[in-house]
Amino acid sequence: MHKFLAAGLFSLTFLWTDPNFAKSTDGLYFSDQLATENGYLILGIEIFTEKGKSFYNAQELRYQKSLGWEEVIFVGTVTKEGGDLVLVPEACQIRATETWGKKMALLRRFDCDHLYYRLKQEPGNGFVISESLLGTIQSVSLPYVLDHSAGNPVAVHFDAMQMTKEGIWGFHLNGLGGKDPEKTWNPSKQVWEPFQGYKTGSGFQFYRWKRSFSN
Repeated sequence: MHKFLAAGLFSLTFLWTDPNFAKSTDGLYFSDQLATENGYLILGIEIFTEKGKSFYNAQELRYQKSLGWEEVIFVGTVTKEGGDLVLVPEACQIRATETWGKKMALLRRFDCDHLYYRLKQEPGNGFVISESLLGTIQSVSLPYVLDHSAGNPVAVHFDAMQMTKEGIWGFHLNGLGGKDPEKTWNPSKQVWEPFQGYKTGSGFQFYRWKRSFSN
């Protein structure tokens, strides 16, 4: 089964501590669906704290008409530099499939510890990361930020001809397992609410599952 790997406007206030960040920096950050030369991409970032240190998972879903689907996956550490969060990757890989719904196969791992990304909050413009994971787009806005606990399965459903209800994409999902989501993100209230069916219409919709069948 396809491994669905991972977010609603939500305003976070950074409460910096030194040397580590406060819990308020944790969350899921998502870009819009961004057009590329031959398709589009969506960037998602999960920031979380363990034992007083900050880490992140970053995922980039890429669709190209000639190649199909790629999923770029970074994991690494988060540090503070001035007013920015600096995301330094420690392990990186690309998975791919020609057809959505099929399991993505590992395409390659690559050295990435020389890379870094800056995440900042710009007044009036929300959160911005310095570039997409493969550098395709510079200064990527992250308008969707969800309240999130590390490890919870969360996914986004978006409009695309190749997508189906089961074709949602996000973090910590090993397929849907025949289970409906537990929660739906309400962007106006900035809270998770009980799932009452998949929503229709344009724009992103975000869902959360129980952790019991995932990871």
